[in-house]
Amino acid sequence: MFEHAEARPIDQIIAISRAYAEDPRAEKVDFGIGVYKDEMGNTPVMRAVKEAERRLVENQTTKTYVGVGGDQRYVELFANAVLPDHAYGRDILGIQSIGGSGAVRVLAEVALALNPDATFWLPDPTWPNHQAILGAVGAPIERYPYVRFTAEPDIGAILAKLDTAKAGDVVIIHASCHNPTGIDPALEDLGRLVDGIVGRGLIPFVDAAYIGFGTGWNRDAARVAAVAERAPEMLLALSCSKNFGIYRERTGAALLVSRGNPKLAATNSTLLATARASYSMPPDHGAAIVRTILDDPELKADWLAELEEIRNRINGNRSALALALARAKQDRDWTYIDKGQGMFSLLDVTPEAAARLREEQGVYIIPDGRKNIASLDASQADVVAAKLVSVL
Repeated sequence: MFEHAEARPIDQIIAISRAYAEDPRAEKVDFGIGVYKDEMGNTPVMRAVKEAERRLVENQTTKTYVGVGGDQRYVELFANAVLPDHAYGRDILGIQSIGGSGAVRVLAEVALALNPDATFWLPDPTWPNHQAILGAVGAPIERYPYVRFTAEPDIGAILAKLDTAKAGDVVIIHASCHNPTGIDPALEDLGRLVDGIVGRGLIPFVDAAYIGFGTGWNRDAARVAAVAERAPEMLLALSCSKNFGIYRERTGAALLVSRGNPKLAATNSTLLATARASYSMPPDHGAAIVRTILDDPELKADWLAELEEIRNRINGNRSALALALARAKQDRDWTYIDKGQGMFSLLDVTPEAAARLREEQGVYIIPDGRKNIASLDASQADVVAAKLVSVL
């Protein structure tokens, strides 16, 4: 069997992370994998997470399975935190998933099982793993245009492209903090986009990996609610990796949202069967942490306060880098970086220039120019900016 194996290309984000780890240079800069880092370059465990874990260690009495659907109290609390009180009269069912990636995977499988003729429409650009996941489930993929270096998406251009989609196709939407550009449509423009999607008989599939990193938890969640308000049905992938800082716990939720559709329970049974055939049962620890936090008003308040501290630091990094780049190269407009949201932004470089940054400057960005601003030391913004513009 192994004689027939051929080496497959490594995901570019993973490859950059490995190369950074192997680089001995002390002055190297990590703009690669999407994790938050503090001023010391560490990815801290949040205060509320530490306290929740302490309680779990002291009080947990069993390690038995949590069931195929996972911790349903966690699913209920997390869903309600994003769509309060099942907003706009929507029914919500779903399962605990293995991270946001796992949510995308099982929801894509369910969508394709229910409509084998569906094409999945991805923004161009998007998170690279979207294409890998959809390709793995055998889904046909098309692209709609998205901005890279301007502060406003062109909703008209997106809808013009979606005119070529057929009813029943699935459209991936980033809820907030678009990966990799950091550029989100204004709330009213998002409403226009969803109205256009629904009006064309298409299904919105919302990937919400960064709620709380954009304009705050409630305002980011309102973007998900804006889709739920307009769409008779939607798929929703949620992640706890960034906003709870529990990356390695692989905690997410795959949700089905509808407006009184009597087939929702049957669809949820398909979701459960898909999960059972894939990984059988989800792990418990991460979901138990989030449940403990969301079920305790004091812990929840402390978590939201620290999340706001993280968001403010990322925004400070954005402003510092945009100003430093403007000083270093004045013939470019860098305002799109400052106006963006969340962890990511793009640098207008070729893959060859990105390789030069790694080799000559020790600056690690993804070949498409994506940089994780959340890992920047703002006090070094001018030094980093000078390295970045050296290849422009």
